[in-house]
Amino acid sequence: MADQKEKKLGESSGSATHRKTERLPWDEPVEFLSPVKCTGQTLDIGAGGIGVEIAESLPVDSLVELKILKGHLIVQGRVRWTHHGEDGKTRVGIQFDHEDLSILTHIRNLLQLKA
Repeated sequence: MADQKEKKLGESSGSATHRKTERLPWDEPVEFLSPVKCTGQTLDIGAGGIGVEIAESLPVDSLVELKILKGHLIVQGRVRWTHHGEDGKTRVGIQFDHEDLSILTHIRNLLQLKA
């Protein structure tokens, strides 16, 4: 019998236990370039993905392209989960197409500068 703890991608609640890479708290604007043009707010970020809050709704499994790190980096990814809040905003978990450990290094350096 299959382990009941296993979840398919897209069914994850977005908790850290389902992630392959570390996420760090991060709070800055993010710009979606496709499939819709909109802005949002970064919640957390890591080498494998990003959590954002937006006013729009995106379907799970949609391909997205966004500008992060103050517009210095454009990344592509796939929406893995969404949660619609009572405040009308949508939290979205995006898995990057390619893990990039330099994102974590950059974020850690910026966090040290803020401390």
